[in-house]
Amino acid sequence: MSRFFGRYRAVIVSKEFAIAAITGLLILLSTLLRLAGVIQGIPTVLALTAVAVGGTAIIIGAVRGLLQRQVNVDELVAIAIIASVIYGEYLSAAFVAFMMVFGKVLEDFTSERARKALEDLGKLTPTVACVRRDGQESSIPIEELVPGDLVIVRSGERIAVDGKVVSGQASVNQALITGESMPVAKTRESEVYAGTLNELGALEIRTARVGESTTLGQIVRLVEEAEENRAPIVRTADHYAKYFTPLILIIAAIVYLITRKIDYTLSVLIVSCPCALVLATPVAIVAGVANGARRGILIKGGARLEAAGKVTAVAFDKTGTITLGKPRVIRVLPFEGASEREVLEVAAIAEKLSEHPLGKAIMTKAKEQGLSPADAEDFHVVPGYGVVAQVGDTKIVVGNRELLREHQITLPQSLGDIVGQLEEEGLTILLVASSGRMLGLIGVADVVREEMRQAIRELKHAGVEKVVMLTGDNHAVANRIAREVGVDEWHAKLLPAEKVEYVIKMQKDGYKVAMVGDGINDAPALAQANIGIAMGITGTDVAMDTADIVLMTDNALRASEAIKLSRKTLRVVRQNLFFALFFNLIGVAAAASGGLSPIAAALFHNFGSVAGVVNAARLAGSRNLA
Repeated sequence: MSRFFGRYRAVIVSKEFAIAAITGLLILLSTLLRLAGVIQGIPTVLALTAVAVGGTAIIIGAVRGLLQRQVNVDELVAIAIIASVIYGEYLSAAFVAFMMVFGKVLEDFTSERARKALEDLGKLTPTVACVRRDGQESSIPIEELVPGDLVIVRSGERIAVDGKVVSGQASVNQALITGESMPVAKTRESEVYAGTLNELGALEIRTARVGESTTLGQIVRLVEEAEENRAPIVRTADHYAKYFTPLILIIAAIVYLITRKIDYTLSVLIVSCPCALVLATPVAIVAGVANGARRGILIKGGARLEAAGKVTAVAFDKTGTITLGKPRVIRVLPFEGASEREVLEVAAIAEKLSEHPLGKAIMTKAKEQGLSPADAEDFHVVPGYGVVAQVGDTKIVVGNRELLREHQITLPQSLGDIVGQLEEEGLTILLVASSGRMLGLIGVADVVREEMRQAIRELKHAGVEKVVMLTGDNHAVANRIAREVGVDEWHAKLLPAEKVEYVIKMQKDGYKVAMVGDGINDAPALAQANIGIAMGITGTDVAMDTADIVLMTDNALRASEAIKLSRKTLRVVRQNLFFALFFNLIGVAAAASGGLSPIAAALFHNFGSVAGVVNAARLAGSRNLA
C-alpha cells in the first residue's frame, strides 16, 4: 500500500481525486440511508451535496465551453445534471457527475504511471563509470564524463555511454536499443550504446555521447515528445453532441415562445435529457473493456478503445513480438560421416557451462534429444567468437570461422558455401570441430510465434489495410521472418527514432496506426502511434506503461482480437446512439405538442437508456467478435 501511495502520490493528493472520493462517498451514504428507510430529507441532502461537489466544475466548464463555442459531451452532462435536479432525481444527477470526475482521475493515474516509467527508464544507465585518465583508473559519476573519455566496461556491467570500442572483445545484449534478438559481438571500432548489457568480456570505449544525448536519452525524449504531441482522441459522443445540444436548446426555446407553457418546455428538456446519449458510449465501452479483460486484453480507457476501432494499419516489432525473442536451434548439419546426434552432443559438451543465449539454445536442443553431455575438464570463452573446451585429449571448438581459423581448423569450401547461404537466410551459424576435424554446423535463429500468421490473417479480415514489420535486426533476418509471416512490408536496421519516423510517415499517408511491441526501443513508436499495443508478459514496464492496450498473455492473436473487439464495440456504440437519438427525437416531438407530461417524459427518455444498457450487455459476454 505504501508503495502504491509513493508511486501515485501526485494523483492521490490532487483536487480531482478529492472531489471524486467525496462525491462517491456521499452517493454511497445517500444510497445506504435510503435503503435503510431513513427519513427522506437526509439522503436527499447528501445527494444534493454530492451534486454540488462533483457537478459544479462540470457545469461551469460547460458554460465556458458554450461561451467559447466549443460544444462537446460536457454540455450534455451538464444538461443531464441540471434536468435531473429540476425533476428531483438528485441521486441520478450525483452519479452522472461522479462518473465524469472519476474518469478524469483514472486518466491521471495512467499519466502518472507513464511518467514514472520514464523515470525508471533513465535508471538503466549506470550512475557511475570506470574511466581511465592519465593512465589511472577511477570510478566517477556519469555526470562528470565528457566526450573523449576512455570508459572501461567489464562482464555483467551496463554500458554508461554511447561510443566506439578502442580495445577488447565482448558479447553485448543491445536488444533494448536495437531490438536485435541475439547478443552482438563487439570488437575494435564497434559502436556501443548506453544502457546495453555487457554479458561477457571486457571493453575499453571511447566516449562519443553522454547523458541525454545518448541513444537511450533520445528514446526518453522521443517518448515524452510523442506523448505531448499526440493528437487528442475525439469521443464519439462529442461528435454527436456538437449538433444535438444546440438543437435541443433551440427546440426548447421555440416551444416556450410558442406555447408560453413552462411544463411543455420542461417536458422537452427532460425527455431530451441526454442520459441515453451520454450513456451510449460509456456502457458499451465498459462492456468492451470487460470483454477484453476476460480475454487477457487490458484496455486503458474508453478513448483508447474507440481509437483502436478505427485502426487501418498495424506495425509490428519483430523481436519478442512476431518472434519469441529467444534463439532456438533450427538446423543441425553433419559433415564427413558425422551424425546430427554427434554434432549436437559435442557442441553441448562445450556449451554446458556457457551463459550465452546461443549456448543455452544448444543445451535446450540437447535435452529435447535426450542427450546427457559429459563435463568438460577445461572451458574457455572467447567473447564474440565462441567457446573452446577440453575433454581428455580431445579439444572441442564451437564458434565462428575466425575462431576455427585461430585454431588452425580449415573450413571446407563446400561447407563454407552452405554457411554463407544459411547466413543469408538470417541464421546464426556455429561451426563444430573436435580434435581439429570439422564435424558440422548448428544453425540458430529466433523463431516465429506459432499464432503469428493467423493473427495477421485475422487483422486483414477485420479490415486492416496494411501490416508492416519494423525491426532493428539485420536485413537477412528481417527478410526471412517477413516472408514466413506474410507482412505487406518490412524495414530493418531501424533505431528507435527511425521507427517513430516510419509511424509518422504512415500517419501522414492517412493511416490510423497501431504499433505492437514489447521492448524499450519500441516505446517511442508506441507513444507516437494512434494506438500502442504492448506484449505484457515479455514486455518491459516502459513499453506497457506507454501503450494504450496491454496484452496480458504472450499471444499475438490477442492483438488482432483487440482490434476486432474495438470495432465491435464501436458498432454497439453507434447502435446505442441510434436508440438514444431515435427515442429522444420522438419524445421531443411528443413533448412539444403537449403529448407528454414531465413525469411521462422522464419515463419515456429512460426507455432509451435501458435499451442502450441492454444492447451493451450483449457485448460484455460475447465470444464472437465478428
